[in-house]
Amino acid sequence: MAVLALLAGCAKTPVPEPEPDDPGTPELPKPPYDVEQTDFATYRDGLKIGGYIYTPRDLPGKKPAVILCTGLDGTWADTEPYAKAATTMGLVSCCFDFCGGPAGASLSDGDKANNSVLTEIEDLGAVFSAIASREDVDPGKIFLMGGSQGGLVTALYAADHPADVLALGLMFPAFNLPDLVRQYLAPFGGPAIVTSPITYGGHTFYPKYLSDIYDLYPFDVIGNYEGPVIIMHGDQDTLVPLSTSEDALSKYKDATLCIIRNQGHGFDEDGTALAIERMEEFLKEQLNITE
Repeated sequence: MAVLALLAGCAKTPVPEPEPDDPGTPELPKPPYDVEQTDFATYRDGLKIGGYIYTPRDLPGKKPAVILCTGLDGTWADTEPYAKAATTMGLVSCCFDFCGGPAGASLSDGDKANNSVLTEIEDLGAVFSAIASREDVDPGKIFLMGGSQGGLVTALYAADHPADVLALGLMFPAFNLPDLVRQYLAPFGGPAIVTSPITYGGHTFYPKYLSDIYDLYPFDVIGNYEGPVIIMHGDQDTLVPLSTSEDALSKYKDATLCIIRNQGHGFDEDGTALAIERMEEFLKEQLNITE
């Protein structure tokens, strides 16, 4: 105390000591944070888009956010492990179902006959706007992640809105889907010949889906997004070959490809754990988080 008194006396303006009962500035909690889950809903053309929001408990202020997009015929639950992991780091996370998702399992409105990659891009736009407008989200720090067709949707949305997205995380992105559709329909003269649903690879495709995807050429446009990109892909993927992501790597200005060994299309428990580690490293790098 004598030293403090001496220093205060030498100062031009006396420095008062804090009152004994002054609690001072409370120290913010540090990660990992507990995760709170709440319902999420927004709308696109009168259709409800349902899902869940994950927030870090007791962390005040505006936070970065990540929006996660599921794959073909998938649901919000497919991306939940990544959402929860990001939230323990201090991000607000959102998992949602695309309109026209699996009947009986989807939290969103719409039927599969009216679903396509283009409508899913519109859905993502509505979700993005809803997340960016939240009081607890920093709209300048929104990440997008997606797997398989969700990766395609994510990449195409970012290409159309490059200034809005801080960074991209793509898991086995299905950039080859339009080519597969074209190869399948070419002998029949294109999508115009399809007037009823067809089944291929265990999935049902409606005329709208086939028509909308037929003229998409992802590699011509994804490079419009020049921000950071991480691509995670299994080396045993037979539906979307690893070479697809290798080709995508050359289209992006700032991209990294992480090869997940002994994993196919969709990661198992071990592959998911490793992908989450890579995601966390990527998020820390983009947000300048140091331990």
